Amino acid sequence: MSSFLSKLIVPPREHKDKLPPRLMKALRILGYISLPFFPLFCLLVLDYMNFSGLTALKTFVTQQTMSLLFEIIVMEVLFLDLTLLCGRAVISGGIMGFLSILCAYINYTKMALNGNHFHPRDITMVSDLGGLSTFISGNVPIWYIIGSIVIVIWVVAFGLLGTRLPLRWFVRLPILAVGLLITAVSFSNSTKSNAILGKFGMSFMDSALQTSNYRANGFVGAFTINTLMLRTEPPEGYSEAAIDALLEGYSGSPASSSEKYDVIVVLSESFFDVRRLNDTTFSENPIPNYDRIIDLPGAYSGMMYSTASGGGTVRPEFEILTGLSTDYLHDVSSPYELLNGPVEGFVSNYKAAGYHTVAYHPYHKAFYSRDKAYGNIGFDEFLGAEDVADEVYLKYRRGLVTDESSLRVMEHILDASSDPTFLLAITMECHQPYTPMEGDVTSITVQNPNMSDDVLGLVTVFTNGLHDADAMLGDLVDYIDGRERPTILLFFGDHIPSLGANRAAYVQSGTTEQGDSAADNEFYYSGPFIIYSNTGAESHMLTSKKDNKVSSYYLLEIIAEMTGSAETPYMQLLADYYEKVPYYHVRLDVPETEDIKALKHMHELISYDRIMGERYSVK
Repeated sequence: MSSFLSKLIVPPREHKDKLPPRLMKALRILGYISLPFFPLFCLLVLDYMNFSGLTALKTFVTQQTMSLLFEIIVMEVLFLDLTLLCGRAVISGGIMGFLSILCAYINYTKMALNGNHFHPRDITMVSDLGGLSTFISGNVPIWYIIGSIVIVIWVVAFGLLGTRLPLRWFVRLPILAVGLLITAVSFSNSTKSNAILGKFGMSFMDSALQTSNYRANGFVGAFTINTLMLRTEPPEGYSEAAIDALLEGYSGSPASSSEKYDVIVVLSESFFDVRRLNDTTFSENPIPNYDRIIDLPGAYSGMMYSTASGGGTVRPEFEILTGLSTDYLHDVSSPYELLNGPVEGFVSNYKAAGYHTVAYHPYHKAFYSRDKAYGNIGFDEFLGAEDVADEVYLKYRRGLVTDESSLRVMEHILDASSDPTFLLAITMECHQPYTPMEGDVTSITVQNPNMSDDVLGLVTVFTNGLHDADAMLGDLVDYIDGRERPTILLFFGDHIPSLGANRAAYVQSGTTEQGDSAADNEFYYSGPFIIYSNTGAESHMLTSKKDNKVSSYYLLEIIAEMTGSAETPYMQLLADYYEKVPYYHVRLDVPETEDIKALKHMHELISYDRIMGERYSVK
């Protein structure tokens, strides 16, 4: 019997210890005893950073005990699996420790910059790490640094003490295989997965709003739910008959005007009326052209409600171009990653009408997978800064192409086209980080008695970039007015800027509170838009010239209505929903009316159908 066991068990390794044998033996025993506590400490670091401090973490531990239990089980099982695979605790602990430190940092930084949490699909952005790193700024809590040091010391101790599972590989690996098989079977479909989550008071429905998901379930619990949700399954009730019922009575319509407008869509990075910050004064008006243009006879303006805040440009961009909502997609870095083929929307509708459809972005064309997706949503051509550098001299500020340069590119594209043109132009000068740079010219000074010097510096840098964006807007409208060809412009800010970690400028100025109240969410998820035409085209959808409130996915339907463009059945359906619910998305956290429930149901079915489904809605 002893001979048989000796084949299964790894004998203790001989060490030439400098410490007394009894002390070394005690330390080795301590190393083994500490094994189950190591994943618990990694979880502590993850959730400390997830909740941005001990107060919120304490609330989670005391009020969400079942979610905490789920997290503990996941971390312990994961550490056991790694140790069964590797045998040595220094390797399994090193893997878990490194991933815990890294994920905690990414989650905290992403929340601080734009209010979004680390999602499993963010891993697909690894190829864009170089680009993403240019946007990262800010510090991390001292306790995170201390926790990371403790993890490193703990892993080193595992190595020095030789802590390991005393089982040979041909024993460990079958045990691991059986465990993985049981796990795979237990979570083999959404019904089984949701049932297991339900035992801990958790649900797939938690993933609808990631802020509450990570607050209610902790980092590990929310990340696990999101991982399980990566398996794309049709929404409840999805069928050809359900899609037909939504579009019943809508047959589309031909163009009601023989005149084809050039359509310019300008996504102005983080364009935001910075004067909305309480108790903040400026040496001069930062956006005089915006004030001038919204008073012109051919202008309509108001607030656009976006599913992004502080970052996440691609979400409102996708919604505007397709008329779909990202509320019902996984909270991914880029919805473009989900496309499995052509997606009908506003861009493809213009292309079908004989337009030259072109997009311009003065950054890496592969960022957010735009280079792969733009053809699928209907663009004939996608130009980056490198594609136009020979024709247009590009200037840079803070390492980014200036908005003035982007305007010259727009003019170049439009002047060179003999066909009616649909142009999407994305600007970058106002992109974060807003850290002051040596030699940068500051023409506008900003004062606020309640802001820290660091935060005030960020606001000042942003304000001066905003002033440049406003100058570009003024020149663009003047250019449009000088054209003979009928032209209509949609200009909007994709999201409010990230002005300090955890929305520091907004909180310190007293503009918002440190929370997620309905009033604060309406502020965080809204930004200005302008629709301007050189023909004085009128809108029957917008209720006034100013102060309109509109969701992003309606804006190009309003443009189509103003210019008499051909409309698809879905565009007509959107126009009808606008009459009932002019603005909504789930992050606004407003009470659901019957009309809102109907809008949510429609968008969930149509968005799935066109992005990942059978495309019944485009027959």
